[in-house]
Amino acid sequence: MNLKFFFRLLGVTGQANRKASYAWHIRPLFTAKQIQCMTFMLQLDSYEDVKGNAESIYTRLADKSMPMDETKPWPDEWIGLFRRWIDEGCAP
Repeated sequence: MNLKFFFRLLGVTGQANRKASYAWHIRPLFTAKQIQCMTFMLQLDSYEDVKGNAESIYTRLADKSMPMDETKPWPDEWIGLFRRWIDEGCAP
């Protein structure tokens, strides 16, 4: 992970009070491989698909059954960010 993305994820670039958004916070968490692995079910690179399936995606992330590719499960911080995005209204 590059440092710029890491700092953006943590909100230390002046965005601490910024509402979580799909484009800024959520979309960068999904790798190209994860997006491809899920195309049979939904498009993780589509705001509408992720928003429409946010609760089920969150459940799978939280129980570590997602991502489905060979990568490690998401860290709890990323899962928490995804939950925050949902709780704040799934901003684009």
